[in-house]
Amino acid sequence: MSAFLPQQDPAPQSRGLELSRTRAQYQYNYTYVSPLAMVDRLPLRDFPSWEWLVQVADRLLRILTNGIPLGFDLRRLALINEARRRLVAFLTSPFADVEGMLGAIHDAIHASFDQGRPRTVEDYTAQFRAIGLPAVSRDYQDDQVFALMRLAGPNPVLLRRVDRLDDRFPVTEAIYASVLNGDTLAAAAAERRLYLADYALLENVENGAFPDTQKYCYAPLALFAVDPMSNELRPVAIQCRQRPGADNPIFTPADGCAWMIAKTIVEMADGNYHETITHLGRTHLLVEPFVIATCRHLASNHPLGLLLGPHFEGTLAINDMAQRHLINAGGIVDELLAGTIDSSRGLTVKGLQNYAFNDGMLLQTLRDRGVEDANALPNYPYRDDSLLYREAIRRWVTAYLELYYQSDADVQQDAELTAWCKELLAQDGGRVSGLGQNGAIGTRDYLADVVTHILFTSSVQHAAVNFPQYDLMSYVPNMPLACFAPAPQAKAGVTLQDYLNVLPPMDHAGLQLSVGYLLGSVHYTVLGHYAFGHFDDPRVAAPLSAFQNDLAAIDNTIRQRNQNRRPYSFLIASGIPQSINI
Repeated sequence: MSAFLPQQDPAPQSRGLELSRTRAQYQYNYTYVSPLAMVDRLPLRDFPSWEWLVQVADRLLRILTNGIPLGFDLRRLALINEARRRLVAFLTSPFADVEGMLGAIHDAIHASFDQGRPRTVEDYTAQFRAIGLPAVSRDYQDDQVFALMRLAGPNPVLLRRVDRLDDRFPVTEAIYASVLNGDTLAAAAAERRLYLADYALLENVENGAFPDTQKYCYAPLALFAVDPMSNELRPVAIQCRQRPGADNPIFTPADGCAWMIAKTIVEMADGNYHETITHLGRTHLLVEPFVIATCRHLASNHPLGLLLGPHFEGTLAINDMAQRHLINAGGIVDELLAGTIDSSRGLTVKGLQNYAFNDGMLLQTLRDRGVEDANALPNYPYRDDSLLYREAIRRWVTAYLELYYQSDADVQQDAELTAWCKELLAQDGGRVSGLGQNGAIGTRDYLADVVTHILFTSSVQHAAVNFPQYDLMSYVPNMPLACFAPAPQAKAGVTLQDYLNVLPPMDHAGLQLSVGYLLGSVHYTVLGHYAFGHFDDPRVAAPLSAFQNDLAAIDNTIRQRNQNRRPYSFLIASGIPQSINI
C-alpha cells in the first residue's frame, strides 16, 4: 500500500494503536548527557544489524593485529589472543559475554604499545604495523597543510572571516608584514581575506589527568589570511591562550620549535572542539531527538517517516554505545581528550544548546562565518563539496514531499507532523533549540528545509567530520587530543625536545590510533541507496532516480576536483553512509 497522510488513512484506529506502542518503547532520558535528550532504553528493533557488526569486528581484528608486538612478549600476545577469541565468540554465539569481550579488547589495545615518551616523531610512525600509515604523516608540519586543515580537516566549520581583531589578539601590522611581506593587515581585512580560528569555548576546560598523567588544554587564537600572490590561505600568527600578556606571546612561522608547539596546541584545541561539539554534539546528539520523535509520532506508513527512517538506522544504537563506553567516566574520551570528562561532556552540552537548528543549516552557517564566497576564500573543499550535496538533497526532498503535500494547508493540517514538531521543541520532549516557524512547521518550503538539514546532517555532515578520524587524526602528531606539557611562555630557547614533550606518551597515542581507525573506517550503507521496495509508492521512482543520478554526477565532480587539489576524499559519494551509524 502506498504511503498516505494520516488524514487520508482509512484505518485511523490502527494507526493510533501503533503510535501508542512505539511511544511506550521510545522514552526520553535527560541524564546520560545531562540535560540533552536521548533514548532511555534502546529498543530491540534499533539494535545493530549483523552486517554492521561484521564490519566493526573486522576493524577490531585489524586493530588487534596491529597491536601484535614486534618482540617476543608473551603477556601482550596472550592479551591479544584472548581478545580475538572473545570477539570471534561474540560473532558466533548469541549468548556471548559482550561486556567481557569489550573489556578484553580494551585491555589488549592498552597493552599493545610501549609506555613512556617518544624519542623521536618517528616513534609514532612505527605504531602503524598492520594499519596503513596516513598520508598526512609525510607533511603535517608544513604550514600550508596546517592552513588547509581548517578547510578540509576534521573540523572544517570553525574558521570565520573577520574585519578586525579585538583586544584579545593584538597582532600588529609589523607582525603581519613579517609573515606576508608586501601585504598589510588593513588591506587583508578590507578585501575579505582575513580569517580567525577562535577556540574561546575551551577557555574554562579543566585540565584532565586520567588515567595518571597531567594533561593540558588551551583555548588558542589563530590568524590566517589569503595570500594575494598565491591565492592560498596561510597561517599568520597564533596566541595559545585567550588573554594577551608577557607570558602569552604571539607566535609566527619565524619562531621555529615554538611555532611547531603553537600549531600543535591549535590542532589539540581543534580536535577537542571537533570531538565534543562538531562531531558528537552537532551530528550524533542533534539527530537523536528527531529519531525518537519520529518513532513516537509518525506512523510506519507516514511519508515523512518513510523518508527519514533509513537516515536514522543505527543512530540510537551508536549513541547508546557512546554514552556507555566512550563518554563515561573512566572511558576512552576521559583518557584521550585534554579536559576532565565533566569538562568534555560540558563542551558537548554547551555546543549543542548554543546551536539553533535553523541557524545550523549549511547555507546559513557559511554566511554567518563569512566564508560563502569562493572568490574571497578559494580552495575550501568542505564548503565546495558539501554545497553540491545540499542542493541535490534539497531537490530530492522537495520532489518527494510534493507528492504528498499539495499546499501549505496540507502541511498545517497534518496532525502527526504537528505533534512531531511540538514534541521536538518541548522540554519534556526533544529539547531542540531554534526549530520551526514560531514554534510550528507552516509551509512546504520550510518543511523541505528542515528535512534537508536532517538528511544532510545524518549523511554528508557526519561523513565530513567522522571519517577524518582515521586519515587525519590517527597519526597523533598531526592532531593530538591532549597536550602533555605547558605552552611556551617565550619565543626564545624552545627546543625540539620541548616539542616532543607536548606530544602524547606512546600508549596514549596507540589508543588514539586504534580508536581513530575504528571510528573512521566503517562505511555502512551508502547515501541514496534505499532498500529494495522501501518506497512502495510508484511515484517515488522518478525523483529517486534523479537523486541517484545527481549523486553520481557529484561523485564524478569531486573526483575531478581531487585531480587539481590535495585530495579531499571524505565526501566521495560512495563513502557517505545514509545515517550516523559509527
